[in-house]
Amino acid sequence: MTKDSDKFDSMPFIALIHHISKNKLKYTMKNPNHMDMVHEGRYLIEIHNRKNLSQDDLAGIFGQSKGAIAKSLRKLEDKGYVERQIDEANRRKYILKTTPKGEEMAVLLKKDLSDWEELVGIDKLDENAKYQLRQIARRSEEILEEQ
Repeated sequence: MTKDSDKFDSMPFIALIHHISKNKLKYTMKNPNHMDMVHEGRYLIEIHNRKNLSQDDLAGIFGQSKGAIAKSLRKLEDKGYVERQIDEANRRKYILKTTPKGEEMAVLLKKDLSDWEELVGIDKLDENAKYQLRQIARRSEEILEEQ
């Protein structure tokens, strides 16, 4: 370890999270299967994992504006990863579906994410630590909604 590793001892917790996230992006960009994991890749994985998601659902899950989601979805559609289908229960609503090409990419991205989590040790966190991090994320959103 270099002396730089000491910087993590005094780094604020939120800066640590940002640092991990930034390094994950750098790692992703080195992968030949890479995709913008800040937005499009995460959205593709979520659409793959959950059925009957709408654009509004995706905006709510990720705390993004509908416009930002729409822009990313257009990119995913242009690349042939996602398609929109009219919801038969509400004809003004579109359901997001992964295409066969999108299914393949989602599986690759999930594997890449799993590999990263294993490399950095996230997979070693116990369920209580993961729960606490999720609670912190939820509370951070609640605080913003309360203001």
